[in-house]
Amino acid sequence: MPVRSAREDDARSLAALVDGHPLFERYGLRPADLAAILTRALESGEHVWIDDAGGPRGFAWWTPTGAFARSPYLRLLVVAADATGAGVGARLLDAVEQSAFAVANDLFALANVDNEGARRFYVRRGYVEVGRLEDYVAPGLHEVVLRKRRPVDS
Repeated sequence: MPVRSAREDDARSLAALVDGHPLFERYGLRPADLAAILTRALESGEHVWIDDAGGPRGFAWWTPTGAFARSPYLRLLVVAADATGAGVGARLLDAVEQSAFAVANDLFALANVDNEGARRFYVRRGYVEVGRLEDYVAPGLHEVVLRKRRPVDS
């Protein structure tokens, strides 16, 4: 299944993947807003990987120095509801990790504390929960900070 760099004209279809998703609704992230945010990110050269086998099935947005102005940070990993469990997230994270670990020793991500599926996914992939941010994005929304170190053989 192909994973490729997203283009600016992909932003709208990628943003549609969050439509009606309860977690993104809690964050107030609407598809139109996300499309504008992704367009600006792509215009400025930020990294967005897309799994588009048969149409967009997911995307991963990361920045090389977004964590502490030093380490790569996975800003957002989204998988279409009908593609959950099909390996889309794993393929996207593989692409991010390959790129991130080519330039740094660590990769960071955040996950909502209530998003058990995401937390299990990251832990299975070798991430360690290293902290918690209470009311970080908005009141009542708590995040877990996850970190993965570059594998020793890389």
